[in-house]
Amino acid sequence: MKGLTKTVGQVAGRTVSQRRLKVLLERYRLACAVQRALLNLSELASTLSDMSEFYPAIHSLLNHYLPADNFYVVLTDHDSGEISLEYFADEKDQLNVADLSPADFATGLTGYVVRSRQPLLCDQQRFTELIAQGEIQSQGTPSHHWLGVPLCRGQQLIGVMAVQVYDNSYSYQQRDVDLLEAIAGHTVTAIDRVKSRELLELTVRERTKQLQNINQSLQREIRERSNAEKLQAALYKISELTATNADMQGFYREVHKILSGLMKVDNCYIALLDESGKTLSFPFYLDQYSPPAQERPLRKGFTEYVLRVGEARLINRELSELLVAQGEVLRLVSDPDQQVPLSTSWLGAPLLIDQQALGVIAVQSYDEAYLYSENELNILRFVSQHIAVAIQRKLNAEQQKQHQEELERKIFERTRELRQTNLFLRLQVEERKKIEEKLFHEANHDTLTGLANRQLFMQHLKQQFTLRGREPGLRFALLFIDLDRFKLINDTMGHHAGDCFLVEVSQRLLRTVREHDLVARLGGDEFVVLLTQLNCDTDAEEVADRIIEAVRAPMLLQDQQVHSGASIGIACYKPDYKNADALLRDADAAMYQAKAMGRNRFVIFTSTMRMQLLQELSMEQALHQALADKQFEIAFDPIVCSEKQHLLGFESNIQWVHPDLGLQQNFSHQAEQAGVLAQIELQILQQLLQQLQQQQQPALLSLKLCPQHLINAVHFDRLHKLLLPYQSVLHRLALGFAETDLIRLGSSNLNYLQQLKRLGVRLSLEQFGVEMMPFGLLAQYPFDFVKLDPSFSRSVLRHPHKKQLLELLLNLSQSYKFRVIAAGVDDAELQQQLLELGCCYLQGQLIRNLQQAQASVFLQQLA
Repeated sequence: MKGLTKTVGQVAGRTVSQRRLKVLLERYRLACAVQRALLNLSELASTLSDMSEFYPAIHSLLNHYLPADNFYVVLTDHDSGEISLEYFADEKDQLNVADLSPADFATGLTGYVVRSRQPLLCDQQRFTELIAQGEIQSQGTPSHHWLGVPLCRGQQLIGVMAVQVYDNSYSYQQRDVDLLEAIAGHTVTAIDRVKSRELLELTVRERTKQLQNINQSLQREIRERSNAEKLQAALYKISELTATNADMQGFYREVHKILSGLMKVDNCYIALLDESGKTLSFPFYLDQYSPPAQERPLRKGFTEYVLRVGEARLINRELSELLVAQGEVLRLVSDPDQQVPLSTSWLGAPLLIDQQALGVIAVQSYDEAYLYSENELNILRFVSQHIAVAIQRKLNAEQQKQHQEELERKIFERTRELRQTNLFLRLQVEERKKIEEKLFHEANHDTLTGLANRQLFMQHLKQQFTLRGREPGLRFALLFIDLDRFKLINDTMGHHAGDCFLVEVSQRLLRTVREHDLVARLGGDEFVVLLTQLNCDTDAEEVADRIIEAVRAPMLLQDQQVHSGASIGIACYKPDYKNADALLRDADAAMYQAKAMGRNRFVIFTSTMRMQLLQELSMEQALHQALADKQFEIAFDPIVCSEKQHLLGFESNIQWVHPDLGLQQNFSHQAEQAGVLAQIELQILQQLLQQLQQQQQPALLSLKLCPQHLINAVHFDRLHKLLLPYQSVLHRLALGFAETDLIRLGSSNLNYLQQLKRLGVRLSLEQFGVEMMPFGLLAQYPFDFVKLDPSFSRSVLRHPHKKQLLELLLNLSQSYKFRVIAAGVDDAELQQQLLELGCCYLQGQLIRNLQQAQASVFLQQLA
């Protein structure tokens, strides 16, 4: 019994040992399979560089160790978590894979592995449980067994590798899980290696492509440089041909030989125009089909077409047919007298000398295999210019040679004729020199006065700046001269008289300055004088005084004695001047200052004047702001009829209520310089019109306007449109214009004044007596009032001739029905004198005091 028990125990122990051996054998086989798989995987990672080949290779590898006909790989994005399908092979759903989206994988078994990060061995029962638990959704065809393992790089999940079977004959076991998990762990490393190699190869390919592009660019640059060198060498050869002793035929053959080094020129010809420009000759003609062309008149061919357009042309079959259809050419063959093949490509360029066509150089091809391109067109276009110059030089050389031979023959035959010819040539040379000198003089001098023009003057002024840089002690100054009354002379006596006036002034200026000084006319009545070699700045003042006296002297024009004057701005060079324009600008500014101070004087530009210019700029900006803010108001000055002791009306004076400086009255000049005076006047005029509509008093309101309203139709239309809505009260409105402004504008303003008159507006001539408008001219204007300038009114007491002029004006007023108003009546003596002369309409300080009560009532009504 004991023996039997011992035997049974031994048998049981051997059974356990056998089982252990089977387990160890199974594990050994699995380890060997894993090792072989990993070795194969490592080899794949080492040999493949394209992911599109890598995944099928892994699929094939898996098929050696477990059923993996249905296999796919997905990768996940670390940042967004989005799933992307990298590889998919399936016997059931292969055709439906295009319809799958990343969300489909995220809700299926793949997404479950992604979320759990654990391998999943799923049969049909487990699949049903996961659906029931809401962990997954059914996607695609249900499989018998599904096995998926995560792909992890360290702790980071990068994707899922999965296999599945639809056949019930096989079910995945734990050893399959272990095998697939081991392969998946090394697949991540393999993927990284393959992708790195793929990226490296891509980088290498891109770098290789870049190097190829650079190499191609360098080769292209080398070709271009080589072509440029060829072209340059050809140009040198063409230029050298003109110095050779070869005849014209040899010259043309050499040109053709040089051109053959640049392009295909088997068929080439040069056509030249005769002097009449109506006949073509062909000094060089080479063609494989037609004999040399003979001289012929112009017709509608390719050659004539290039001559007409004046540019190089590349003509192929299509363009030639189009030119025929358009009537530009008539025949497509080279020679209309003989039947030759049509050219497949024709290239021609005009031979231009100073934009005049000397002829045409052309090449053509009859072979469809060779067609000229834009490159040859550009070459021929460029080369043709140099060929034209070379032909012209050669022709000139030939012509000169012929002339020389003829001259030598004549030397032996007739010496007398030779002397006459030499004399004629010398005369031609002298005439040419005279013409050149005349052209230079005309280009640098004023055609009317013969003085230097702006161009020559600026050259001399810049030279002085250059000399001053070399010689620091050098002194020079600039005088800017503007003539007074030039426009009046030009408008009243005519342009011829104005030209004679300018010529006389220019002669006086030349007599006033020294020989080394430069007098120039910039345009109109503006002259400049460049004074050089000055000892001190007072020398410039002395010259300015002499000029003023010279211009002030009366001159005789058209049997009439006229007077003028000069306003001069002086700018002396200082080291802080950087360029000539700055010196000219300051002299101009000083000249305007002289005009503003009363004309017939000179002003030296100073730093204070520059500050004044800046202040004027600030004032202009303030005026623009005042216009926008409506800071202007009206001050009324009464006008009375002393004879009948009644109030005629009020003159409206514009006042500026400056927010900081208070009440400003004398700002018209600055406003006119800033270009806003006309807008200010329109703003005030609208206020006056509105007040006239509102008040019922018959008193007249007058407003003096600047001449800008009468300059052109645009400015006048603004005034006209403002007046139109108030026609019912325009008979109580008087618009005044200064005598000096109307004289300066001339007769061009008469039409505008007549239009205002037709609207019902009363017109007033302001400041009469400043320049004394001729009485005959005064009678042409439709004035209702003529207002004497205050200086003229006061002069009646002291100057008898002014008294006589006033009497003439009063007599004229009775004939032409206008009233004379005397402004500036400040005392009773002047009032009495004016009344005795018959001038009863008065305005001034005395009138303001006498009419204060009546004016106050009227102004209260206006308010």
